[in-house]
Amino acid sequence: MIDDVVLDWFCLINSKGIGPKTFWTLMRTYKTAKESLKHVSNPFPKNSAEKLLRSANCGIILANESSFPRGLKRSCYCPPMLYYKGDKSILSKKKIAIVGARNASISGMSIAKNLASKLSDKFAIVSGLAKGIDSSAHLGSLEILENRAAIAVLPTGIDKVYPKENTAIYEKIANHGILITEVAPCAGPDLGMFQARNRIISLLADGIIIVEAAAKSGTLATAKAALDVGCEVMVVPGSPLDPRSFGSNLLIKNGASLIQNHYDVLEILQFEENFVHPETPDQTIIDDEKDIHDLKDKVLSLLSTKAVSLDEISYHMNLSIPRLLCIISELELSGKIVKHATNEVSLS
Repeated sequence: MIDDVVLDWFCLINSKGIGPKTFWTLMRTYKTAKESLKHVSNPFPKNSAEKLLRSANCGIILANESSFPRGLKRSCYCPPMLYYKGDKSILSKKKIAIVGARNASISGMSIAKNLASKLSDKFAIVSGLAKGIDSSAHLGSLEILENRAAIAVLPTGIDKVYPKENTAIYEKIANHGILITEVAPCAGPDLGMFQARNRIISLLADGIIIVEAAAKSGTLATAKAALDVGCEVMVVPGSPLDPRSFGSNLLIKNGASLIQNHYDVLEILQFEENFVHPETPDQTIIDDEKDIHDLKDKVLSLLSTKAVSLDEISYHMNLSIPRLLCIISELELSGKIVKHATNEVSLS
């Protein structure tokens, strides 16, 4: 049996024309969700709410519960309830968000995964389950499962996976981390919900790391939301010739902290460590992507002006070196890439 208070909260926030801001206005006026529903013209049916929540088979945290993340309460758009799958105790840990471009370069994804892995023993790693940087951050946070450091914020209902290709990551986080969303079960992706997800990410985190962000992107919106609530914004710099780094570099220009490795993050957030600060970040290779339709375009999308090895590209694309060399040769002849003497390639 689902608690009546949970049902009342669910019906109120999911009634037509009611968003978080209106929800809290009604609650301040009428004190309870049950009483507030009497003043809503088109309330969500209680019997439908119970069926929906039963079918979703998820946990629910109301904003007045002690386990609800305090950071979310900094906003007048604080979601009244969160739906979750996984271990909700992870929400009480210190958190760092790692976000960035969906069409990320190999270098960017490697850095994101490495940062997440190295920071996961001290922080829960928050990201948005998107392709590219988000996926890499989740993979890094799952490398040491006993850390239980993975938090994925969804732009959909808790029972939906978006994008579908991240189903394996979704399931692993459900078992070894926590998936959360403010979106009601069964709801698919919606533009407004992507914005809401980004807002939640920025409010959850004690600090946020940006790895590759275009001049106009959801990542920059997340960074702005973080700055608005006083969250520390840290940025991995990128090549000025790579459009995926235009927004990132602009953040640094405007005062965001430049980081090169996880030691920089610990220093900025004032974590003391007994080690020598290295001069360059470690690099790791991430898992390959599937469903490659156009190999040339795929190679180009993964490259930046920073040179990467053919072995990295081969591993990432699950492509044999002989076949990759044929593609590299054609791209080199067309002037789109530069092949270096170190058996590395970069965009020209």
